[in-house]
Amino acid sequence: MKKSLLFYLVFLLPVLTFAQKASLRGVVSDANSGETLIGATILYGDNTGVITDTDGKYYIKVDKGTYHLKVSYVGYLPQEMDVVVQKNDVIQDFQLKTPTLTEVEIIGDIAKTRETPVAFTSVSPLKIQEELASRDIPMMLNKTPGVYATQQGGGDGDSRINIRGFSQRNLAVMLDGIPVNDMENGWVYWSNWFGLDMVTRTIQVQRGLSASKLALPAVGGLMNIITKGIDAKPGATIKQEVGSDGFYRTSIGATTGLMKHGWGVTLAASYKQGNGWVDNTWTKGWFFFLRVDKRIGNHTLTLSAMGAPQEHAQRSYKKAIAVYDRDYAKKLGISDQVIHEDSTYGLRYNSDWGYLNRWTRGANGEKIDANTESLSRAKNYFFKPQMSLRDLWKINSNLYWSNIVYSSVGNGGGTTNFSSSNQGEPSGSTFATDPKTGLINYQSAYDFNMNLNDNNPTHRSEKILRSSVNNHYWYGLLSTFNWEINQNFTFSGGLDLRTYKGQHYGEVYDLLGGDFMRDNSNKNVNAYTSNYTVGDKIYYYNDALVRWGGVFAQLEFKKDKWSAFVNLTTALSAYKRVDYFKKKDLVIDDNVFAQAVGFGESFYYNGVDHIKYSEQDGDSRFFFGDTILVIRGHDTASIVNAKEYTNASPEARVAATKWKVFTGYTFKAGANYNIDKRNNIFLNIGYLSKAPRFQNVFDNANIEYLNPKNEIVKAVEVGYSLNTKNISLNLNGYLTIWNNRPLETPIYLTDQSGEKVPANINGIDALHKGLEIQFGWKPFTSLQWDQVVSWGDWRWTSGGRAYSTDDAGNITDSIDFNAKGVHVGDAAQVQIMESLRWEIINSLYVSGSITYFTKNYSQLDPASLKVPRDSWKLPDYFLVDVNAGYRFIFKKFKLDLRASVLNLLDRVYISDAQNNDSYESKTSNFDAASASVFFGMGRRYNVSLAISY
Repeated sequence: MKKSLLFYLVFLLPVLTFAQKASLRGVVSDANSGETLIGATILYGDNTGVITDTDGKYYIKVDKGTYHLKVSYVGYLPQEMDVVVQKNDVIQDFQLKTPTLTEVEIIGDIAKTRETPVAFTSVSPLKIQEELASRDIPMMLNKTPGVYATQQGGGDGDSRINIRGFSQRNLAVMLDGIPVNDMENGWVYWSNWFGLDMVTRTIQVQRGLSASKLALPAVGGLMNIITKGIDAKPGATIKQEVGSDGFYRTSIGATTGLMKHGWGVTLAASYKQGNGWVDNTWTKGWFFFLRVDKRIGNHTLTLSAMGAPQEHAQRSYKKAIAVYDRDYAKKLGISDQVIHEDSTYGLRYNSDWGYLNRWTRGANGEKIDANTESLSRAKNYFFKPQMSLRDLWKINSNLYWSNIVYSSVGNGGGTTNFSSSNQGEPSGSTFATDPKTGLINYQSAYDFNMNLNDNNPTHRSEKILRSSVNNHYWYGLLSTFNWEINQNFTFSGGLDLRTYKGQHYGEVYDLLGGDFMRDNSNKNVNAYTSNYTVGDKIYYYNDALVRWGGVFAQLEFKKDKWSAFVNLTTALSAYKRVDYFKKKDLVIDDNVFAQAVGFGESFYYNGVDHIKYSEQDGDSRFFFGDTILVIRGHDTASIVNAKEYTNASPEARVAATKWKVFTGYTFKAGANYNIDKRNNIFLNIGYLSKAPRFQNVFDNANIEYLNPKNEIVKAVEVGYSLNTKNISLNLNGYLTIWNNRPLETPIYLTDQSGEKVPANINGIDALHKGLEIQFGWKPFTSLQWDQVVSWGDWRWTSGGRAYSTDDAGNITDSIDFNAKGVHVGDAAQVQIMESLRWEIINSLYVSGSITYFTKNYSQLDPASLKVPRDSWKLPDYFLVDVNAGYRFIFKKFKLDLRASVLNLLDRVYISDAQNNDSYESKTSNFDAASASVFFGMGRRYNVSLAISY
């Protein structure tokens, strides 16, 4: 018995001793960007220590008790903390700060936990790698509170994002501190940024008025994309992706971090191509990125260049529900009579393409067939490189000055149908469609253009493909200073200067067999004799000129448990429109006669009165000495001592509007209070006076809108956060009032001269309010549970009458509308998301999410309503996505194998809808039968293999 007891003591004592051991683990990361730090040192006990691995993780096996941990990393302030280990598994993360401010802090407008009083979500590079699956960046943000993103027609790069009911026209998007929203309409084209995931350091989504210092259109929120630079950890990656529908992508990326002599280089390149889930939405694109940093004394210079030349086919137009799925339409209550009038082509149906055999004639006139090709009428092609040169100057320990000069020169456009009559008159833009397949019948148009016959004796193309070209030339200066007055107050401010020219014109893209085409849109040439070939400008040709000058200032306070800020901005926006195809203006004796004279026209002016004469109008002219008599029907006019002007006269100039200048300003303020080490609350308020968009100032005829006024936005938000080692909880409540909300299309009212002119309805207002809950729980080191609940109530609040008046204030015309209480459409107002991530063993993970959307109303023009009525409500739907991956770790490099399945259950759902679409529906009943829609995409997969060190 004694021997047995001795045996157990000898052999079980080590086991019992080991059982008393506990694990202390965590992650060391950058406090600003959230990027994990490789090789950080964690000391404990008697200078015993470990270093973090390639994921910034550390792991220590210790006895239960209290330990004093010291964490350090080159270039960061060390951090010390006492940690009590009372259970078997204790998690303690560390966020290290730099001793000096970085460029991200100066110009990046990055919000900080328990300090910046705004609602935000940061997306780490690891999350991007695991969940992006080669989609557009907005598509992985659907798990963020208040966010609704869709792929629209399904084309690669055609996604759009909506935050709190505001479209991306009203969201600010920044890349390394530089605003990238289109300066005419505020839109963001994600096809121009597809490769950024290779060099992204962090993506931060700030909801509401945001923490940006600049005067930006951040009504719904701000997306901040920060790339890797001199402060990043060194490494390189080669990645190969393969996905559904013939997709593959090859990418490389590398960053040196800070090297000897103060240099740092980050570079990346990528190529992708695929067929698209939607029929004939193929894609092909390149991406390049180069960033070179150099520290010279107290200066850090950065030169960066990036671009993504790409082309992809699109599905441009929504269709009736039954066109895609007859059975689904029946479930929504659409009658058999409506359904049977339409053919059904399937969920992947795309009406924007067809087949074509480009046959030719042989030497003896015989027909020689060619290979049949698929041809899309909706092809997008664009290249928008961006370059910037930055200087971050540390003047002293408390004062920093950043200057950025940047340029963005974009070239490209999108194709569509175009046709003209024999007289050069535009006669429509539709091709015939095969009712059996729903595809475009290009062959009939090609055959007509190729054949010489009585109807086409000149080999002239009647129907062609036209490109809508949208080039732009954008140059800017962003100058920002940051002054730490003392340990409690920081003052920052600067200048934001931009100049922009948008060049827009139609262009002959494909003559479809003919030698030339005719078009009468240019009023300064002879439409009867002008022959246009590939590359020639047709249909329209105009420039949009925008000048922007902004000043901003922000005062921040931080002491003990309090942090607060006050932000003031003002900006001048100047717009001008130039049209090369309209009749020319005449400037005579400082008098401007707008669009006075075109081809074959004469303009007579005697200093007081004027008349016009047009050969094409068939007017008759009679001369009696110095008197000119012009007879038009029964009207007679005479001018004595008149001088004749034509569009070739020195006094003639291209038709142009005057500069229209708007002054906008912003006031924002907020405060955060840290109740204790775990709990904090915040409040922010804001008032924005925002200049109208270019398209709400001038119409396509160079006519200024009646009464354009600034949009007014008033907002308030409150929030609460709880942060512990295992739990994070964020609660937000917001209320946003938007007055003078602009329409997407103009209305026309009669002015004092009796002409119909475009007008804004300045009384259209909306109220957006909601609650957001974001919860995260890590019950075990290996298990992460996240939950999002977002509830919104967004409604139009306006109704009444819009007027046009003459110079004396007399009403010349009016329009009635009433949208009071009607829900704002185009995004789901309720969103619920549940996700789990389980690291089964070290380096092996699996994750999944369920995202549910409801209370989604189709897009509606509120000015069209005479009586308040909600638009059609889309059916609720949910999506399940799963991800998995394993990391193989070798001595000098690691290999990551990842896989994602999107829409795992292959759910059929409608993602986008237009209410009462007159182009697709025969009724206007505010129901499913009256709406046009896009269906979302079905099940897809993506697999990647990445080698990195």
